[in-house]
Amino acid sequence: MKEKLTNNLGLKLISLCLAVVFWLVVVTMEDPEQTKTLEIPVTKINEEMIRENDKTYEVIEGNTVTVTVRARQSILKDLTAKDFEAVADLANLSFTGAVPIEVTPIRYTTSQVTIVKGANTMMRVSIEDLASVDKVVSAKAEGTVITGKALGTINVEPNMIRIEGAKTTIDRISSVYAVVNVSGISEDCSFVVEPVLYDSNGSRIDSTDLTFSEEALKVNVSLLDTKVVPIRWNVDVTTGEGYGIVSQDYSPSEVAIAGTGEVLDEIEEIVLDDYIAENLTENAETEVDLEQIVKNLGASLVKPDSDKKVKLAIKVGQYVSSNGVIDFGNIILDGKFSDYTYTVIGDSSIGYVINGLDEDIKSLDPVDLKFHANVTGLEPGNYTLDLTLETSQKVTLSPETTVKIRIDKK
Repeated sequence: MKEKLTNNLGLKLISLCLAVVFWLVVVTMEDPEQTKTLEIPVTKINEEMIRENDKTYEVIEGNTVTVTVRARQSILKDLTAKDFEAVADLANLSFTGAVPIEVTPIRYTTSQVTIVKGANTMMRVSIEDLASVDKVVSAKAEGTVITGKALGTINVEPNMIRIEGAKTTIDRISSVYAVVNVSGISEDCSFVVEPVLYDSNGSRIDSTDLTFSEEALKVNVSLLDTKVVPIRWNVDVTTGEGYGIVSQDYSPSEVAIAGTGEVLDEIEEIVLDDYIAENLTENAETEVDLEQIVKNLGASLVKPDSDKKVKLAIKVGQYVSSNGVIDFGNIILDGKFSDYTYTVIGDSSIGYVINGLDEDIKSLDPVDLKFHANVTGLEPGNYTLDLTLETSQKVTLSPETTVKIRIDKK
């Protein structure tokens, strides 16, 4: 038996080694090494060493670090930035403001995961005087609440905070907001948000290196009911002689208002003071502060940006004339007596002048014109009668348009 085991021992050892090598090759081919790039947030430690002398720092570069890692595919496919720790120790701050960033894997060992690029990244900081400021916090709502509701009061708790950090950054702070997204909310609710800082140009300020007396702000949002009501504005205007009103209109003619149910039940319409103007010979415009009127009723505008004012526009145009001819046989004689005959004296074609706005004159259809002369109660004899015009169009007949007729007994 012993002889069988020791026969060709060298060949057997070579075969065993080859088997192991083949096994490793197969395993490697089945689970090959690959690389992945990750962006990792950098944690800063020993910050108090800078603050001891009423100084602080501001990160110029290096709040995150980008690394390329290598691992077997079975490990790499699940790797995320949370599987690594990136630390900048401010105790190692150089006189040039550079701090080394050390990146290490957390879930796996360095034999399982290798950092092939980005391990020697540096954070750059600037040392500045430490400063602080107290700022009022304003609420800002973004988004749209559910249909049928409108934003009511929005308040912030606390409404003032202290901010501490680099003096150059502190000096830039113009306003502080607690920003909440109210999209789709249907009832009163509260939010917890971080303060957001803006400079005087409305640009957001990075607050990464700042500290706040309150990191979390509570924002209470209340909702109101809404209602669409008509706006009534009595407009009474007249034009000067020879002029007419081309158009008059005010906008909006209705408005959405918000308030408690009790207040909205009392408001059926919004009535504006009458607008009266006489002898207009040119266009006129005016506006009314709708927001204040609604506020006086105990409600508010749902869309104050677009509905803040009610605007009236009156367009005035000068009359133009149009000449024409009508045959006496086409004139309607009102009040004719059957025992009399009525004939025209002179030419049976009677000229007329019609006055109106240019657009009405241009659209005039002679078929729609009906001329009348009133002969009610007239005895036989000669008469000069004024013609009147019946039409659905906005034109008038010149007052000196007349017809001469003779009335005879049959």
